[in-house]
Amino acid sequence: MTEITDFLLTNLLNHGALVLGSTLFLAALGVPLPASMLVVATGAFSQQGVMSLQTAAGVAVVSAVAGDGCSYLLGRLAGERFTSRWKGSKAWRSADRQFERWGTWSIFLSRFLFTPFALPVNLMAGSTLFPWPRFLVAVVMGEVIWVTMFGGLGLLFADSWEALSQMASDLSGFLVGALLLGVGIYALTRRR
Repeated sequence: MTEITDFLLTNLLNHGALVLGSTLFLAALGVPLPASMLVVATGAFSQQGVMSLQTAAGVAVVSAVAGDGCSYLLGRLAGERFTSRWKGSKAWRSADRQFERWGTWSIFLSRFLFTPFALPVNLMAGSTLFPWPRFLVAVVMGEVIWVTMFGGLGLLFADSWEALSQMASDLSGFLVGALLLGVGIYALTRRR
């Protein structure tokens, strides 16, 4: 494991919810921290009686949603400044229409299935003025599934949570790669 992971795990054991919440909040803002691994570890530690399951789950969901909300707000505030030169273009209008159509699903699925896309999706939602209530509902539902899935895996496989965490990370990378390949193939066939 890396030094940052060891540091976070040690502090998770010592400080519990504070470390879990701050790590998930910062990860939702784009800081490269092992958030999924920490949720799996939290489930395992809860199974072993080191942490309260209800407290950990509540802190995890609230912190992740708060971080997502802040990155949405960042997209909303900075979006106009950075997108003003592209807003009138045909490509921007097309992307805006597509996000309006598929944005809720993009937000929802990027919380637990395609997690590397969560921050760009949040920024896109904010910059395109995607409705806050729809954003919030999709984020809360997706984060609850993420915490339940990964924390549940930690609960079920408390003795081998480290190997499981690595497999979950590898699966996420594979799914993102498969999605990008599919989009690339679709774009090529569309172009022809």
